[in-house]
Amino acid sequence: MKKIILILIFAILNINAQIIDAIAIDVNGEPITTLEIEAVQAKLNMSKKASVEALIKDRLEKSAIEKANITVSPEEVDAKIEQIAEARRLTKEQMREALAKRGLSWSSYKKQLEIEIKKEKFFAQNIASNIERPTDNDLRLYYETHKDKFSSDTPTSQISLIAYSSNSSTKLREAIQNPMRVIDGVKQQSVLASSSDMNPRLFKIIESTPEGTFTKPINTGRGFVAYFVKSKSNQGVGGFEVVKNRVAMAWLAEEREKALRNFIDKLKNSANIRIIRL
Repeated sequence: MKKIILILIFAILNINAQIIDAIAIDVNGEPITTLEIEAVQAKLNMSKKASVEALIKDRLEKSAIEKANITVSPEEVDAKIEQIAEARRLTKEQMREALAKRGLSWSSYKKQLEIEIKKEKFFAQNIASNIERPTDNDLRLYYETHKDKFSSDTPTSQISLIAYSSNSSTKLREAIQNPMRVIDGVKQQSVLASSSDMNPRLFKIIESTPEGTFTKPINTGRGFVAYFVKSKSNQGVGGFEVVKNRVAMAWLAEEREKALRNFIDKLKNSANIRIIRL
């Protein structure tokens, strides 16, 4: 009798274990488990419905990428890592340490990057390529209907600069001290920029630098750059022409989002999605 009871207990526990992590949805033969849904809910603080939609989208994207036979080389992954490290002003070793603290191994991080690069390639080849370039009328209409995104009480400035760049901070400092001399290993480039289109951190540096003087050398991660501020002219509160580049970027971001949403909707309509348990 005791043996029968023990068998029943183990059977119940086994059934419960299966239910705890069971297949909830099947997308073209690719399973989504209940644990995956719960993990996305917890990690991204999303509702169950939103988590399910996100996971279905993920499976549809993966399936489409596999069918398109998108490949990524190790060199492309390494280049992406260098790009990310430069943007965050970190070395590869510092990135490894930061990832380790978050419990993420270097190999799994590179695998994630490979997947993201594949998605970027697929998007560029199959979705973004179908988005037509906007006309000036398209951009003006977008600007007029989204003025709150681009309005600012801050006057816009036209800034004339000369960028001095070098791989050596010592040579760059020598060029700053002797701006009329040609220093081997230091490049010069004239730059005409608008404050509305400039990186906010860089604009703050330029803004605090008097005309006719240099900024301090800036470490870009790949070298050093200093700017000679020739002139700063106030253009008044911005209009369409002043923020045209920002309008174009916002328009493109919105069109890409629409195109991706339409593409996923088409995939869903033709996919075999079975809800097993939710």
